[in-house]
Amino acid sequence: GSICLEPKVVGPCTAYLRRFYFDSETGKCTPFIYGGCEGNGNNFETLRACRAICRA
Repeated sequence: GSICLEPKVVGPCTAYLRRFYFDSETGKCTPFIYGGCEGNGNNFETLRACRAICRA
């Protein structure tokens, strides 16, 4: 889906949440640290969810 093409957004908040995003350049789901607010759809709680939606 198109959310898989959205850029990784850490956001301005300071939580330290391990999430995964689909990296459209590598074609892989990659871990990143999410701040907890103002993210976008390319933000998954599990690697499995990222792979399922973005077919990585």
